[in-house]
Amino acid sequence: MFRRNRILIPAACVLVLFSAREAIGGAKGKDPAPAPTAPAPTAPAGPVPVHISGIQMIGPEQVLLLLADEQEEKMVPISVGRDQGIAIYLGKMKTDTPRPMTHDLLANILTLLGAVIEKITVTELKNDVYFAEISLRAGGKIHPVDARPSDAIALAVRTGAPIFAAPALLKPLDSTGKPDATIHADRRLGMTLQKLDPDLAESLGADGVTGVLVSSVLLGGPAGRAGVKRGDILRAIDGRPVLTLAAYREAADAGGKSLTVWRDGREATLRTP
Repeated sequence: MFRRNRILIPAACVLVLFSAREAIGGAKGKDPAPAPTAPAPTAPAGPVPVHISGIQMIGPEQVLLLLADEQEEKMVPISVGRDQGIAIYLGKMKTDTPRPMTHDLLANILTLLGAVIEKITVTELKNDVYFAEISLRAGGKIHPVDARPSDAIALAVRTGAPIFAAPALLKPLDSTGKPDATIHADRRLGMTLQKLDPDLAESLGADGVTGVLVSSVLLGGPAGRAGVKRGDILRAIDGRPVLTLAAYREAADAGGKSLTVWRDGREATLRTP
């Protein structure tokens, strides 16, 4: 079950010292000092950089927003309202609207006042509600501003502010509760894909086009080197049609030498290195 939307702000270091005598094997007649054991891996000490890896309608008035880490291995799934989801999507795609939307207006006001959003952080989950904080620089000071994650992220995509999440909120992509039919991270080809429904296809100007949507591409990965871009609709792998994420997995497991994508009204077949 994915949670609804809100946020607040969210090391120990062990130093082992040896005397000179111990460091060279100890005094005569004594056993050498035991070699120090490697420290156990520790969780990240601070907020983790994340990016929007997927935006998916999961109901008439509900949108699933997926924030993934840089390795595309963990995510924060946040359920937001339809209007907030549209606002985030339009800002992410840099879509022009006839008149400024609410978050466009807020971003314009901040610019006129000389205020800068340094970053936004999804800080915690309380009673099934996410909380976020906007770090706003104004008057030479950083001001923490409590916000809903949807509003904070909608502003971040418009201002170019980095997005972070508290480490405890990030869950493995394959963990229980992940909408397996909604998003898939292909680490071999280096891209993340999400389910493409008719409404999302229409919003991309691809009404009637079938396939799966490329939501992110790993820089330097096979798909990226082949020319695949975020926002492409992947239609086939090695000539095998890809209509669902399940079909994508089967086709990708069997090969992946050629990727047929739809982009800007045209279809092209790209070769992976």
